[in-house]
Amino acid sequence: MSEAREVGVRPWFPWPLSRWSWWTESIPAERVAALRIVTALVLILDLLLSYLPHFDVLFSPDALGGRDLYAGKFRADHYFWSVLRWLPDSWGPRAVFGVWAASAVGLLVGWRPLVCALVAWACAVSVWNINPGPHNGGDRLRHTLLLMVAASGSGAVWAVSSVRSKGDPRPALVPGWPVKILFVQLAVLYFVSAYYKVLSPVWRNGYVMYWASHDLYWSLTPGVSVQVPVGLHRLSALVTLIWELGFPVLAVLKRTRAATLILGVIFHLGTLFTLEVGNFALYSIACYTAFAPWERLRNWRRTTEPESREAVASSSLAKVC
Repeated sequence: MSEAREVGVRPWFPWPLSRWSWWTESIPAERVAALRIVTALVLILDLLLSYLPHFDVLFSPDALGGRDLYAGKFRADHYFWSVLRWLPDSWGPRAVFGVWAASAVGLLVGWRPLVCALVAWACAVSVWNINPGPHNGGDRLRHTLLLMVAASGSGAVWAVSSVRSKGDPRPALVPGWPVKILFVQLAVLYFVSAYYKVLSPVWRNGYVMYWASHDLYWSLTPGVSVQVPVGLHRLSALVTLIWELGFPVLAVLKRTRAATLILGVIFHLGTLFTLEVGNFALYSIACYTAFAPWERLRNWRRTTEPESREAVASSSLAKVC
């Protein structure tokens, strides 16, 4: 097998991180490339479906509240900032959203992903700070995703700026610490969320999912929820609690890792289509793409190429002889 090519800058880590192989190991570049592509797709959908239909109401010169709706956040003793506070109301919001959309497309095709991800992050934070009202926790996860994409060397493969030419058979490896940070954040997010849920008797007896699925504020399918047995609602709540509490351990152990991650994707898909959680579900699913073994596609393609098939056949014939 060809020697792997290391791509990206490996930062200096203090002890004990420098001695922790899980933290310092390299990972296949296909994993962060998939993270970049899916994050860009979700961001484009976010811009088209969440912001564009309400742009004039929220961000135009005559927007509801304007730039001063949350003016208290930008006091001298605070550290909030927004590019929209520095640009004129007449064209600033349109310019920021135009740049934001262009950076998302750049991420999708892999054109200078470091620059595009940082620009997209700056636009996302600017829009969040100027008007946090229409946003939720999923948008904060978006900020983390963009920073991790920027730092991960996600343009090494599957990108117009790919470092590997078609004739270079060597696999590309990138530093794995950005993906590890993403995993730790998800683990902490799930565990802390489950901890506070366990404190509630409505979560412990499982009825919370029954009430939420029938609440017109939270539920997207109240008509369908009526037909689901109460016991199934309670079971889904208890499974969610167990999965969130156990995620930091179950997702690390080899025997339970795949099932835990698959259950996570199913969980977020379920909330996407049944509960009013905004784009949190989509950005959460985007995080999971970094944990899938996308490098197997490279190995599969190599074995299906004509030259590879001939090599396999020759090797088999040699063994027979």
